[in-house]
Amino acid sequence: MSDEYDLVIVGSGPNGAIIARRVHEQNPEASILVVEAGSRITGVDGEHLVEVDENAMNASYEDLMRRARQIEYVRGAASMNELDGDGWTADDTGIFPAAFLGHNFAQFPGASVAWNIGGMGVHWTAATPWPYAEEIPDFLPREQWDEDLESARGLLRTYVGPLVDNPFTEPMFAALRDAVPSPDPERQFGYMPMAGIPHRDRPFARTGPRDIAPYLFDGSEPNVTLRTGLLVTRIEHDGTRATGLVGRDLTTGDEESFRGRVVLVAGDALRTPQLLWASGIRPEALGVRLNEHASIDGDVVIDAARFGLTAADIPVPPAGEPFIGSYWSPSIGVARPAHGQLMEREFEGQHVLGVGWYCATEIRPENRIEFSDDRTDALGLPHMTVRFSYSEADLAEIRRTMDVQRAAANAIGVFPAQDSEILPAGASLHYTGTVRMGPVDDGTSVVDTDGRVWGFDNLYLAGNGVIPTALTCNATLTGATISVRIARAVSAAL
Repeated sequence: MSDEYDLVIVGSGPNGAIIARRVHEQNPEASILVVEAGSRITGVDGEHLVEVDENAMNASYEDLMRRARQIEYVRGAASMNELDGDGWTADDTGIFPAAFLGHNFAQFPGASVAWNIGGMGVHWTAATPWPYAEEIPDFLPREQWDEDLESARGLLRTYVGPLVDNPFTEPMFAALRDAVPSPDPERQFGYMPMAGIPHRDRPFARTGPRDIAPYLFDGSEPNVTLRTGLLVTRIEHDGTRATGLVGRDLTTGDEESFRGRVVLVAGDALRTPQLLWASGIRPEALGVRLNEHASIDGDVVIDAARFGLTAADIPVPPAGEPFIGSYWSPSIGVARPAHGQLMEREFEGQHVLGVGWYCATEIRPENRIEFSDDRTDALGLPHMTVRFSYSEADLAEIRRTMDVQRAAANAIGVFPAQDSEILPAGASLHYTGTVRMGPVDDGTSVVDTDGRVWGFDNLYLAGNGVIPTALTCNATLTGATISVRIARAVSAAL
């Protein structure tokens, strides 16, 4: 393997794959290296787990998704506050509580990290709703944003429609539109946009990173290389340029150095700022303004008789598909900064609708990651302590959102108030803002509007940590839209 490349990308998840693909399309002669610390989780690198041939793994994924409790999908969920690192080694693959690496996430206990080829992109539910109103960065040209959004939808293969033929869909839509009305006809209750391709005889083919950039994972393009099991521990730089990267082979323990004309870090919102801190790149906003929409969970048993239907009308999804249907109650801006993700399924013999709601929370500098210069995690990188709480305004918005959730659920069945639950902070896995984008270098952002780290010529960041706004929707499509923009800037730099 060469140790010099035109572009080095750290992270093989959806954002890393998007940038690798877009840059390769625009600069086919450029040499691109993608570095991933995790290892293989399935026999086909970068594929979504719902498509895995290994029956046991697919069955496990299906069972956990049927619970519609993302927090239960994370390994060791019962031990999320453990700070001693027990339960995880670098040889494991999957999603793990960040605390298993030895960090202090007591105030953000749901926070988790993916440790495998393809990152979170092989695990996600594949919901791709788009941001609205205040969720869209106002400093980016709107026409260009809309074009980039369409490009991101195409890369993620966004589909809007039924997962299976379902007689419950239209009567539930009518009931929910009455219960949670919207003044905008384009923001009415309807199908959740999903990344993937529908099939009648097998599960909805959710988009994984290998679907975004196949050659990154199958090795068919000689100018695009994936290196796995290599943990990047430091970005070498002279204060204005990244001059190289240092990584540790997690199998041999050997240290390796390599260089890129351009370096891009596309890790998650936790480990990207951690790597910058470890490298002595410490802008004022690094790790600051950590944001996550609050997650309000619940299930309601669908009252078939209310809709003139019977249990015999409940459709059965294809084997391996966790859901009968996936639906969306869009936010409508400041009037209702709350987003509903409703998943219809059979669970423990009942026909239920998961009524999960996300509501926006304030972007505050008090919510932050603090990095240690003295302590390290299980991988030898800086120890992290998260400071996170809800403001009084957040708590008021959570209460209003719970009212919206109850109104929707009671339109479908009987939903006692006690069935609504606020999940632990971090549990949505949609955290943002720790390396946020901004229009000026005023100490409140880490990267400029092209994703370039302030003060650097050739160091770029991508991923959900770059998102500068408070979201109600799932973060993936918003992050992907920004990655399309960043890829254009990287291509121009090459």
